[in-house]
Amino acid sequence: MNVEDQKQAVFDLNGIAPFNEEMTFYYDESGNCRKFSLTEEGFNSIDALKGDFVLAGVAHEEKSYNVDILTLKKVFNYSDRQKELKFKHLYNNSKDFLSFMGSKRAVGFLDWLSNSGLYIHYSALNNLYYSLVDIVDSLWETHPQCLMFMTDIKAALYDFVIEHQDDVIDILIRHTYPDIKDASAFCDELCSMISEYNDDSEYYPGFFLELLRQMLKTAGKLDKMVFIQDNEPFMLIQEYYIFYLERCELFSNSHHIFDEEPTVEKRLSEIELCEDGAVFRNWGFVKSNDNILIQVSDLIAGLLRKLFTFLDERALDEIITIALKLNEIQVKNFTIIFELISRSDKKSPLFIKNANSIKNAQERMKKLQFLGVENNMIKEMAKKYEI
Repeated sequence: MNVEDQKQAVFDLNGIAPFNEEMTFYYDESGNCRKFSLTEEGFNSIDALKGDFVLAGVAHEEKSYNVDILTLKKVFNYSDRQKELKFKHLYNNSKDFLSFMGSKRAVGFLDWLSNSGLYIHYSALNNLYYSLVDIVDSLWETHPQCLMFMTDIKAALYDFVIEHQDDVIDILIRHTYPDIKDASAFCDELCSMISEYNDDSEYYPGFFLELLRQMLKTAGKLDKMVFIQDNEPFMLIQEYYIFYLERCELFSNSHHIFDEEPTVEKRLSEIELCEDGAVFRNWGFVKSNDNILIQVSDLIAGLLRKLFTFLDERALDEIITIALKLNEIQVKNFTIIFELISRSDKKSPLFIKNANSIKNAQERMKKLQFLGVENNMIKEMAKKYEI
């Protein structure tokens, strides 16, 4: 598999400069449901519906880096009897996410991470969004002129499904999605639903939903939806190894160290990557208890998944209400997380991947700002206007 075309497509599509530095990335995951599929009742995993699959960790320049392990272990009151550091030890039976963000362990870990010089990185996958986008991707063949609106149309479809989930899922199940037998009928049903509920006088999502409806109408007449036909019925995500592989492809000059995951390791062993005419293998798998930075990656993956779920489950006005009640420790911890993400994004936007609605991803960062770096501003405005 030649990675050059894959890399260039990502760079061009996102307007991102190539990343050619040599670094070492460490990874662990959170929220791997193994398979994500439709069932007669809806989905096989409610947890996967509510929370992202997160592949995340830390990175540093070149091949080696000195880490202050002793200070990190003090945060956890680590003893030699413990095999390794895990996110469950960090969360430590916290009542909820907000209480965790005010805990001594959260303070200690985030302070340590902020001062470590390490970069964080993550690939966060919204399982439902990822399962739906093939509907839109199936339409570019007949509507290449709409490619510039791709992310907005996908976001509008996702929001529409969230708002009318039961009705849309019923359509998907009856048409054995993503193995559509009658593309014309499938498209007609979606078009009818959009017509019934959409207010196309609104720019978002109305305009983009109407654009989607017109595209579906054309595809229905052609009876063709290439990416959602001839697949295994009801199977939305077969496996997650491609998200591991993608990191190895995009950061081809770097080294990638993953926590042991036998299924993923087997799949990657069957793949041969090449670049500039040379075959390369830039990844390896290790036991987490033998590598402290894999353990740190477990902490980050677990923390980010909890954070994203917390943010997604609350509207912006509720986040503002919460922000007004946060104590200094909580504000500091939310600020550190935002600054760590921003630092990595500045190093390269490729460090931060959101396989998610662009609207949802942007709202997460805005909410995180309100809870952290912009918290004082929010509180000052509340005082001024007596909110």
